[in-house]
Amino acid sequence: MKQTPDFMQNATNVYRTPHFIVKQRLSVLCSEEENNAIISRDTFYKRTPARNAEYEEIFKKREQIDGKRLPSSGYIREYRE
Repeated sequence: MKQTPDFMQNATNVYRTPHFIVKQRLSVLCSEEENNAIISRDTFYKRTPARNAEYEEIFKKREQIDGKRLPSSGYIREYRE
């Protein structure tokens, strides 16, 4: 049985750039006193031949295979090899 790729685990959105496959996990922050916000926790995975192959298999039906980032009010970034 195939294991779910690291970049797909708990992902809201996944897209890729020339050097990274990016997993976005979006959260909505609601407050009665402040403005509501959408926060993105982004994990950047270095593109490797194996990750590219997994990505292309998962998203082969996308018209724009690289996808795109979903907008957010703020973000936290993390990088992985």
